[in-house]
Amino acid sequence: MNQRQLESFLAIAKHGSFAAAAERLFITQSAISARIKELEDDLGVELFDRSLKKVQLTIKGRELVQYAEQISVLFDEIRSKVGTAGAQSGVVRIGVVELVAITWMSKLLAVLRKEFPAVTVEFEVALRPPLLERMRSGNLDMAIIIGEVTLEKCLGQEFASAHLGTASFAWMASWQFNVGKGILHAKDLRKLPLIYQGTESFMNGVISDWLSHPDSRKQHGTSCNGLGSIVSLVEAGVGIGLLPVTQYEPLLKAKKLKILRTEPAGIDIPFSVLYPQRGEANLFARIAELCVQVSTFAHPEKSALRTKKI
Repeated sequence: MNQRQLESFLAIAKHGSFAAAAERLFITQSAISARIKELEDDLGVELFDRSLKKVQLTIKGRELVQYAEQISVLFDEIRSKVGTAGAQSGVVRIGVVELVAITWMSKLLAVLRKEFPAVTVEFEVALRPPLLERMRSGNLDMAIIIGEVTLEKCLGQEFASAHLGTASFAWMASWQFNVGKGILHAKDLRKLPLIYQGTESFMNGVISDWLSHPDSRKQHGTSCNGLGSIVSLVEAGVGIGLLPVTQYEPLLKAKKLKILRTEPAGIDIPFSVLYPQRGEANLFARIAELCVQVSTFAHPEKSALRTKKI
């Protein structure tokens, strides 16, 4: 029994097939099969039921998962505390929301490549709900999301999280968009065409709360998942959007966009990084620390990692 065999075993258990595990570990499916056969021969038991369409763990296989995860953590601790950072290897899949992708994701990648040259980082850009779902299913190792991590997501798994700061959002429109000279309240904003992000997005909920409306989708407006598309529509005068101020300062200075006078004037939206407390926990914790360091969002103090159940 060796580390590569247990690594392959856990990858199959996590991703549901030999093919998916091979893709995750960047090896051939035949190599994965050979490792599992050697492990099963060594233990004298079958670990997977291969008679079904989707391979499933046997009773002994389920029993091995707990031990294999503990061993994986120990190997990770040895690399972290005894070896150098460069000894870390493998693939880390990180989900990020779009505002992170277009601001400091490239800086994070550069830092990770320098500190962990043998680690391959794969980024996936999506809205918060699918990122959380992929975290729960084990298809992502980490997620950098908009908003805080809330307890209603509880599934009995322990996750660590860190606050990455806040981004200031304000209502914006094209320079030619006429909204009058007065301060706009919720009742006034409800009369204007909205450009909002995704029917299930976090920001859609923020807009609904701001407008004191149960569902901003029922407002007169347009839905776009992409932040870039929203900005283009707002700039074209199609409607108004709740947008991050710092990111679009160049358009504000060029008088292509303007910040509307509203009450309240704006809102600070928090961002978080989270990861499960399993497997390569020390590696993930270090990456989370680097996220805190390179984040360009406003944060008055560096937040300590917090462990919580979501």
